[in-house]
Amino acid sequence: MTPDAWVWASLGLLLALLGIRAWVVETGHASLGRTPVRVKVLTGACALALALVAGSVAVNGGARLVYLLLHPAEAQALEDAAQDAADASTAPPTPLAPENPAPGTPATAAPAPGAPGTGVPAPSAVPAAPGP
Repeated sequence: MTPDAWVWASLGLLLALLGIRAWVVETGHASLGRTPVRVKVLTGACALALALVAGSVAVNGGARLVYLLLHPAEAQALEDAAQDAADASTAPPTPLAPENPAPGTPATAAPAPGAPGTGVPAPSAVPAAPGP
Protein backbone atom coordinates (compact mmCIF):
# COMPACT_ATOMS: atom_id res chain seq x y z
CA MET A 1 0.00 0.00 0.00
CA THR A 2 1.40 3.42 -0.93
CA PRO A 3 1.75 6.17 1.69
CA ASP A 4 -1.08 8.10 0.03
CA ALA A 5 -3.37 5.10 0.39
CA TRP A 6 -2.64 4.98 4.13
CA VAL A 7 -3.58 8.64 4.46
CA TRP A 8 -6.87 8.14 2.60
CA ALA A 9 -7.66 4.96 4.54
CA SER A 10 -7.06 6.66 7.89
CA LEU A 11 -9.20 9.62 6.79
CA GLY A 12 -11.98 7.23 5.79
CA LEU A 13 -11.70 5.52 9.18
CA LEU A 14 -11.95 8.89 10.94
CA LEU A 15 -15.05 9.86 8.97
CA ALA A 16 -16.70 6.50 9.65
CA LEU A 17 -15.98 6.76 13.38
CA LEU A 18 -17.35 10.30 13.49
CA GLY A 19 -20.51 9.14 11.75
CA ILE A 20 -20.97 6.21 14.12
CA ARG A 21 -20.39 8.46 17.13
CA ALA A 22 -22.95 10.97 15.86
CA TRP A 23 -25.48 8.19 15.31
CA VAL A 24 -24.93 6.81 18.82
CA VAL A 25 -25.28 10.28 20.37
CA GLU A 26 -28.45 11.09 18.42
CA THR A 27 -30.20 7.76 18.98
CA GLY A 28 -29.16 7.31 22.63
CA HIS A 29 -31.69 8.11 25.32
CA ALA A 30 -29.32 9.29 28.03
CA SER A 31 -30.35 11.71 30.73
CA LEU A 32 -28.88 15.19 30.70
CA GLY A 33 -25.49 15.58 32.32
CA ARG A 34 -24.41 11.98 31.78
CA THR A 35 -22.27 10.74 28.86
CA PRO A 36 -22.70 7.06 28.00
CA VAL A 37 -19.62 4.84 27.98
CA ARG A 38 -20.13 4.03 24.28
CA VAL A 39 -19.84 7.72 23.39
CA LYS A 40 -16.69 8.08 25.48
CA VAL A 41 -15.11 5.07 23.78
CA LEU A 42 -16.06 6.36 20.32
CA THR A 43 -14.69 9.82 21.20
CA GLY A 44 -11.37 8.22 22.17
CA ALA A 45 -11.35 6.19 18.95
CA CYS A 46 -12.02 9.36 16.94
CA ALA A 47 -9.10 11.08 18.71
CA LEU A 48 -6.81 8.16 17.86
CA ALA A 49 -7.98 8.17 14.24
CA LEU A 50 -7.33 11.92 14.04
CA ALA A 51 -3.81 11.36 15.41
CA LEU A 52 -3.35 8.62 12.79
CA VAL A 53 -4.42 10.98 9.98
CA ALA A 54 -2.15 13.79 11.21
CA GLY A 55 0.75 11.40 11.73
CA SER A 56 0.43 9.74 8.32
CA VAL A 57 0.25 13.12 6.58
CA ALA A 58 3.32 14.31 8.50
CA VAL A 59 5.25 11.11 7.80
CA ASN A 60 4.31 11.23 4.10
CA GLY A 61 5.46 14.85 3.81
CA GLY A 62 8.54 14.17 5.90
CA ALA A 63 9.50 11.19 3.74
CA ARG A 64 9.16 13.39 0.63
CA LEU A 65 11.31 16.07 2.27
CA VAL A 66 14.04 13.58 3.19
CA TYR A 67 13.97 12.15 -0.36
CA LEU A 68 14.37 15.61 -1.89
CA LEU A 69 17.19 16.44 0.53
CA LEU A 70 19.01 13.26 -0.48
CA HIS A 71 18.43 13.93 -4.20
CA PRO A 72 19.18 17.64 -4.76
CA ALA A 73 19.24 17.34 -8.56
CA GLU A 74 15.64 16.15 -8.61
CA ALA A 75 14.64 18.89 -6.17
CA GLN A 76 16.26 21.49 -8.45
CA ALA A 77 14.44 20.03 -11.47
CA LEU A 78 11.11 20.34 -9.63
CA GLU A 79 11.90 23.94 -8.71
CA ASP A 80 12.92 24.78 -12.29
CA ALA A 81 9.72 23.23 -13.64
CA ALA A 82 7.63 25.25 -11.19
CA GLN A 83 9.48 28.44 -12.17
CA ASP A 84 8.98 27.71 -15.88
CA ALA A 85 5.27 27.14 -15.31
CA ALA A 86 5.01 30.43 -13.39
CA ASP A 87 6.88 32.29 -16.15
CA ALA A 88 4.70 30.77 -18.86
CA SER A 89 1.51 31.79 -17.08
CA THR A 90 2.62 35.44 -16.82
CA ALA A 91 4.18 35.79 -20.30
CA PRO A 92 2.14 37.61 -22.98
CA PRO A 93 0.77 35.36 -25.70
CA THR A 94 2.91 35.10 -28.82
CA PRO A 95 1.37 36.08 -32.16
CA LEU A 96 0.35 33.16 -34.31
CA ALA A 97 2.34 32.53 -37.47
CA PRO A 98 0.86 30.75 -40.49
CA GLU A 99 1.26 27.01 -40.17
CA ASN A 100 2.27 26.35 -43.78
CA PRO A 101 3.61 29.48 -45.48
CA ALA A 102 4.08 29.37 -49.22
CA PRO A 103 7.56 28.26 -50.29
CA GLY A 104 9.94 31.16 -50.82
CA THR A 105 7.89 33.73 -48.90
CA PRO A 106 8.97 35.05 -45.52
CA ALA A 107 6.61 34.27 -42.66
CA THR A 108 6.09 37.97 -41.86
CA ALA A 109 5.27 39.13 -45.40
CA ALA A 110 2.07 41.15 -45.68
CA PRO A 111 -0.47 40.07 -48.29
CA ALA A 112 -0.31 41.95 -51.56
CA PRO A 113 -2.99 44.57 -52.28
CA GLY A 114 -5.83 43.00 -54.19
CA ALA A 115 -5.25 39.56 -52.67
CA PRO A 116 -8.45 37.73 -51.83
CA GLY A 117 -9.66 38.31 -48.30
CA THR A 118 -7.64 41.48 -47.64
CA GLY A 119 -10.37 43.99 -48.51
CA VAL A 120 -7.83 46.19 -50.29
CA PRO A 121 -8.44 46.68 -54.02
CA ALA A 122 -5.63 46.10 -56.51
CA PRO A 123 -3.94 49.29 -57.75
CA SER A 124 -5.29 48.77 -61.28
CA ALA A 125 -8.86 48.57 -59.99
CA VAL A 126 -8.73 51.99 -58.32
CA PRO A 127 -10.17 54.63 -60.65
CA ALA A 128 -7.89 57.51 -61.47
CA ALA A 129 -8.76 60.83 -59.98
CA PRO A 130 -10.23 63.27 -62.51
CA GLY A 131 -7.81 65.92 -63.70
CA PRO A 132 -8.17 69.68 -63.22
